[in-house]
Amino acid sequence: MDRLSKIKNRKDSVFKNCSIIFSSFLIVLFLCLIIFISVKAGEGFHLFGIENILFTINFGQAVEGVPAQFSFWLPFTISILTSLIALIVAVPLGTKTAIFITFRVNKKYRKTLRIAFEVLSGVPSVIFGLFAINSLGVLFNNLFGINSFSVFTASIMLSFMILPTIIAMTINTLESIDRNLLTNPIAMGSTKTAAIYKVYKKEANKGILIAVIVALGRSISESMAVSMILQSGPSNSMFDDGFFELFNSASQTIGAYISQNMFADANPEQTRPLLYAFGLLMLIFAMILNIIVIIFSRKKKQNSGRMKAFENKVHNVIMYIPNNMVYLFDLMFFRSKYSRNNISECIDYTKDRINNHKLRDFYSFYKIFWEWFSIIICFSFLFWIFGDIFVKGVGASTLPTSSMFMYGQNQIGQSFLNTLIIILVTLIISFPICLFIAIFLSEYAKDGKFKRIILFFIDSLGSTPSILFGMFGLLFFIETLGLTNTGSTGNSIIAGCLTMVIVIIPSFTRILNQSLSNVSKNVRINSYALGSTKFETIRKLILPIAFNGIITSIVLTIGRVLSETAPLYLTAGLSSSKKISLNRPGTSLTTQIYGQIFSNTPDSKNIQYEAAFVTIMLVLALIVIGYAIIPNWKNITSELKDYYYKILVFTKRKRNV
Repeated sequence: MDRLSKIKNRKDSVFKNCSIIFSSFLIVLFLCLIIFISVKAGEGFHLFGIENILFTINFGQAVEGVPAQFSFWLPFTISILTSLIALIVAVPLGTKTAIFITFRVNKKYRKTLRIAFEVLSGVPSVIFGLFAINSLGVLFNNLFGINSFSVFTASIMLSFMILPTIIAMTINTLESIDRNLLTNPIAMGSTKTAAIYKVYKKEANKGILIAVIVALGRSISESMAVSMILQSGPSNSMFDDGFFELFNSASQTIGAYISQNMFADANPEQTRPLLYAFGLLMLIFAMILNIIVIIFSRKKKQNSGRMKAFENKVHNVIMYIPNNMVYLFDLMFFRSKYSRNNISECIDYTKDRINNHKLRDFYSFYKIFWEWFSIIICFSFLFWIFGDIFVKGVGASTLPTSSMFMYGQNQIGQSFLNTLIIILVTLIISFPICLFIAIFLSEYAKDGKFKRIILFFIDSLGSTPSILFGMFGLLFFIETLGLTNTGSTGNSIIAGCLTMVIVIIPSFTRILNQSLSNVSKNVRINSYALGSTKFETIRKLILPIAFNGIITSIVLTIGRVLSETAPLYLTAGLSSSKKISLNRPGTSLTTQIYGQIFSNTPDSKNIQYEAAFVTIMLVLALIVIGYAIIPNWKNITSELKDYYYKILVFTKRKRNV
């Protein structure tokens, strides 16, 4: 019995140490990313000058008497500008839509609406870029005379890209708040709309602010879709014609400038150090945003009295004019029948004033109108982008030049096969790593310093712009390790797969951790009470119970791999080899779409829409599998069995007859 106990304890110890090793590997991985990019960025600061990059606002090639200047701040300013415009559009639309889904929609339809926006979040960024330049931009050009390839078009496209993030995080925040904050004001005579906006939403403002910061980070770090629209190098002359004329320019953001110049220059080795310097500065900014999110996410035990008084003063100053305007308007149209000399008359006065407030119905109508407006705009865009891709994709696939079912070099069929290979290899490598980290976080790690460090690095990796993963993959897996058939100068599918492993580790780990954490604590307590070790409890109980959640996390991760472009185009390449091999270059469906912007062939647009159509179909299939089939798998299998038995009974009766 002692020997058996020792074996069990040894297995548990080995399993725990493995989970700690994989968790520590996450820290090493992020540090390696920072070190490699910093070393290459150091070359950029040395060659182009720290003062030239950080302490100037000019950007342009050398001309007579004027040396070349490459300020980080000029393209970064365009990034901030496009992101702020995107937030101005997306935040009110997203918050109003989230409120509508949470409070106005029947509970049985709520999940369906959320899945619809999950579909929108699963659309690859290059498909947004394709839609923006061929449909959205054309609409703006016809209606307002705005250039299709403009900062304004890129901003509106970004607003719909970050919209699902704002909606999902706002809904999660609203659902996490105590419902008494809604029912109590209603019980005191307030309308539901007033209770939502004046009480409930105020409590959710902190979570909404976090959603806005996360959306801002994603908007600034977006590179591939924006680079398809903004194709003019940054230049100080764009400010010469006025601020509003800037919206009509095609000046590149920092992400677009990096993505287009990694391979565009005749001698990229001279330009890449500068791009790595820009990438390092982007990473620092992303880390700052991540730290801000962590600070706001922490639950403070108790606010100090001074801090609370300061917050109240700020609120009173900001809301002084609106509050008094409402009060004055109410006094003009409402006269009380009661005096305020005694308590009973004061109570009657208060009830009468609440029930007969002149702005009461108008306020509700105004808020509900904008909720309906927001939900209509969001779904209109959803149907527009999917309808556009379906119609044009089906049209392109019926042409004689269609290569959807051809597997030759650089054809859609080959890109589809490459995509499946990338997904399979990425999952095989990443799944055990992420599962062990998730097991450590949910089963072994206590709420201590080491766990907080692991979570910090997961969040840091998750907030890193995807273009930086591609730059690291190019630098480490290709230029350092030479994982190609041509050494350190080519591209390869395996380099793309290994880069994608780093990309998906944060989100994959988070979803797996959530699946394991959803298993009831009573399962663990009862198992330990019966003498089982942690290893036995995890292997025999927790993992089987969390099986559906694990499968769902795999499906969602496949969608993430499918939608990425930047890490793959820098590592796997923009063209495919004749022979499909892991150490040779190969385009995925999304890199095939992006690669056509550099092509001069007349069929380039049709190829883009064919690849987009196949990608969208895969995204929809994954959504159906993840949200419809897996959660209802037991019911589906039981119905199939019943159907099978009915067929057997029917065939036997037919034979007997």
